[in-house]
Amino acid sequence: MRRSGTREGSSVRVEVVTDWAVWKPLRLEALADTPIGFGELHADALALSDEEWETRWTRPGLRLLAYDGEEPVGMAGGFRREDGVPVLFGVYVRRAARGRGVLEALVDRVQQWCAPDPLHLDVHVDNWPARSAYKRLGFVEDGSVTPGGGIDGRDLLGMVRALQAGRLSR
Repeated sequence: MRRSGTREGSSVRVEVVTDWAVWKPLRLEALADTPIGFGELHADALALSDEEWETRWTRPGLRLLAYDGEEPVGMAGGFRREDGVPVLFGVYVRRAARGRGVLEALVDRVQQWCAPDPLHLDVHVDNWPARSAYKRLGFVEDGSVTPGGGIDGRDLLGMVRALQAGRLSR
């Protein structure tokens, strides 16, 4: 891993992850913590072989972990859809670290990666905590809906955040 940025006034640091085995434990924790928040079920992810985890890792994009000291406290990633639109994915912050700037640090780093393009995401219609958190970070609903796109068959709502002045200087 290499250091990619530290949020001012915080002990949180965000690093690019280069090894799938480092990402895997927090991904499994996230799937167990927020079953509707991701595109796969915890049980399905547990059943994946190490080779399958490694194969997933070869997909293009950005994968980040946030640390408080040596403890991983959050994760996020970015990829570009076939049409080139950058998408935020796999966002998770441990409960004990919520409200401490971890989400903001992760999202800002993904925004830096895709700049100057706006950053998009899909959020489960019933994931009110995530929707509220993204709105606090400047995301707005973009009017797109993916009917039945959630892991439970419920809708996903599209949100977007334009590049904001000052966000890249952190």
